[in-house]
Amino acid sequence: MSNDSARPSRSDAESDRSAFAALTNGSLRLLGDLLAVSLWVLFLTLLFLETAWPRWTFYALLLIGVGVYVSVTAGWLR
Repeated sequence: MSNDSARPSRSDAESDRSAFAALTNGSLRLLGDLLAVSLWVLFLTLLFLETAWPRWTFYALLLIGVGVYVSVTAGWLR
């Protein structure tokens, strides 16, 4: 008798590759989002330190910028 259940089938290997690809794509997407939002915060911080505009404007532009980013990138999902 052969012990076929002990060997991984081709579909198991494909499933593992698919899970790894999903994890990799999700990680890259998260890093890209982190970079984009961090650059937006850095830009606003430097702008507001230079111009001395009110703090409430900083937070308003921060929320607007993140909201626009989320609404633009929401359609990029598969």
